Amino acid sequence: MKLLPQWDKIVSFEVPMWTPYGLDYRPVSFIGGADRFLKDIAFFAMELESEFIYLKGIRFGEAGVVTYDKTIDPGRDMVFPPLGFIMIFSYSRAMEKLISSFLKDDEDIEAGICFCDLLDRQMRLGGYKAIAIMSNNPFFDDGEFLENFVRELSKGVENKTPSSMTFFAEKFGYRRFFIPYETDNITDLAISGIFNNFEIAETESMLGSVDHRQFR
Repeated sequence: MKLLPQWDKIVSFEVPMWTPYGLDYRPVSFIGGADRFLKDIAFFAMELESEFIYLKGIRFGEAGVVTYDKTIDPGRDMVFPPLGFIMIFSYSRAMEKLISSFLKDDEDIEAGICFCDLLDRQMRLGGYKAIAIMSNNPFFDDGEFLENFVRELSKGVENKTPSSMTFFAEKFGYRRFFIPYETDNITDLAISGIFNNFEIAETESMLGSVDHRQFR
């Protein structure tokens, strides 16, 4: 059973090849530079079988594993002020359950499931399922929200079986990879696509259109 709505949106990130995205020896300690707060988010996310992909907010600017180039060079492609708020995690059932429960009574922010594409010089490297949290309020207080969110993440980690994933990722490196499309059966993909389109059309005819969210 899905706890968060499916958003009909693909978010794209440019990931330069010189950044350590594919094999990352500091997937937690390097995020956010010297900011302990962002490192806690990265740590708790990994313990919940997810990953802190991206953050944009007034207080913290831009951070996440797809912005290592901005961590090294904070002035790179800088846009000021970064109005609004968006946060993206790679998908896991545990993270979906936690976010759904945490945001159920919050009217100023929304969350949904989307897909992310990673690009290098406009070439698609791969994509993955993700959870996006966002607010259209240009002056959204990301500081207060994230303080409460970190406490919720901490509780979620305390209530699950202890994991050593973060320790081994920091000690020996964390490899990110995608299954190439060439390994898929083209005929099966085509059939699945037809059925999926049919299902979406029928669902929309009964329930209305799916949620559309403009991230940029």
